[in-house]
Amino acid sequence: MNPHIVSQWQPSASRIQEKAARWPIFSIAMVSILSVSTYAFGQTTDRIILERGSMRLELYRPGSSENYRGTRFDHSGMFHAISFQGKSLCQRWHTGSPNPDANDDVSGPCEEFGNSQPLGYEKGKPGSYFVKIGVGVMIQPDEKDYKFMTPYKFAKRGTWDTTTTSGSVRFEQTLVHNERPSPIGYRYSKTIDVQDEGFTIHHRLTNLGAEKLVTDHYNHNFFLLDGKLVGSDYEVELNYMIEPQQIMSSFNDLVTVDGKKLKMKDKILNQSYFARLDGHQNKVDDHRFVLRNKKTGLQIECIGDRALHKFNFWGLQNTICPEPYVLLTIAKDQTAEWKLSYRVSQK
Repeated sequence: MNPHIVSQWQPSASRIQEKAARWPIFSIAMVSILSVSTYAFGQTTDRIILERGSMRLELYRPGSSENYRGTRFDHSGMFHAISFQGKSLCQRWHTGSPNPDANDDVSGPCEEFGNSQPLGYEKGKPGSYFVKIGVGVMIQPDEKDYKFMTPYKFAKRGTWDTTTTSGSVRFEQTLVHNERPSPIGYRYSKTIDVQDEGFTIHHRLTNLGAEKLVTDHYNHNFFLLDGKLVGSDYEVELNYMIEPQQIMSSFNDLVTVDGKKLKMKDKILNQSYFARLDGHQNKVDDHRFVLRNKKTGLQIECIGDRALHKFNFWGLQNTICPEPYVLLTIAKDQTAEWKLSYRVSQK
């Protein structure tokens, strides 16, 4: 097989494979085929619906017209809606018409690799290429530092294979960028399983490059509980005594830090709030948060199975975002696996 590009995306269960044009810059190879049972489980071309017990997940299919196409977030596992007992857990927080090309027009538990610096990004080398896992290969402009909010130009978009069952969906992407002194490459898969009262996001990342792969990874968690605007009914509870750092925007005016809890205030209006939440010991036990509405009793608990690297907290009146990070260091030809488990309840 030619080591350069072979790619395919199946928008239906017909197993029709489409070969992409060859690119000298890097290669993309897809390794799984969309399940022929897709339509048997009630799926549509652009949306994937997973239901079990009290939970209903509605996700966009990578490569579809509705799915996110920006350069910041992993394109797989993008949520359109999540509901528990008919109550919404997230909604679109941007105003105006949806724009899949915007860098952050997303909702729910969306994820990013390399927030501080993507793979292969080298300062002072405009016109060179760098890699965002789950996104593709980007062209570096003339800039001093990488900025996650910049809408970079694509050299090539990564492509996906999607496999669905009645209770799960699996996305997989393989990308190798080998036109550089030290090739960068990975095989990445994300599996989302729905349970009666929650869901789990499993990740698997294999380093196909020439050197060790080092990247941060986090879930932005754009939540809003049952459509209730963020205010004094909301609180976030962590597993450690919170020490806010890098405080920005109106954090001190809108958030009270009370031991292990963040207690929101009213009259947020059009203000934002941000802080890095230090105080943890970089342990697995630190990797947990509970977001709750004290008035309604609706809450989401999220537990990670890797040591917490850092924890950011950001939000507006119409979305609240606890953002736990992990740090991944993967040797050549080795694989890392990690997961996030979400449990939803109303007390």
